Amino acid sequence: MSISSKRAKSLLNHDEWTLVEQTLRPKVAEAAEADLRAAGRSLRLLHDKERDLARAKRRITKGTAEPRGGSFPGTSARPAERTQVFAQALIRINDEIVRRESVAARAAMLEGQQRVLAAKRAAPARRPANSRTAGTGPASIPNAKRSSHVPGSKVGSVSQQGKRAQARKDG
Repeated sequence: MSISSKRAKSLLNHDEWTLVEQTLRPKVAEAAEADLRAAGRSLRLLHDKERDLARAKRRITKGTAEPRGGSFPGTSARPAERTQVFAQALIRINDEIVRRESVAARAAMLEGQQRVLAAKRAAPARRPANSRTAGTGPASIPNAKRSSHVPGSKVGSVSQQGKRAQARKDG
């Protein structure tokens, strides 16, 4: 569940709130890349600290761990809520970094496409212009049916042999 800004401000001290406040919508878009990454590192450290504290408080409540420190009353609810606040701030920072990277990637892609298009338009034509010039005509395709040529001297010789053989038999 999302935690409102008013509730987050009540959970955090002034330094933590100023760090989380940088991740809210209008300010996160205006921040520099280095500032975003530095804020992300700080938020990750705070998140891990609160996560460990909430985990320890749960273990103390269950009785699986010894209480640490003499005067540290309370339940694990407040550290868990603080963990959520820092996690949401981290998500906002990561989303902004990814958004900026995608915008930069798209700009680089468009620049490359424009460079390629300009080179293509500047290149000479790949074929001659359509004009009335003499040519060799279409390429001839050899006919496969006529590839086996029987010489004229052989044509009819088979039937003539048959006639002669029949004449010899008849007498």
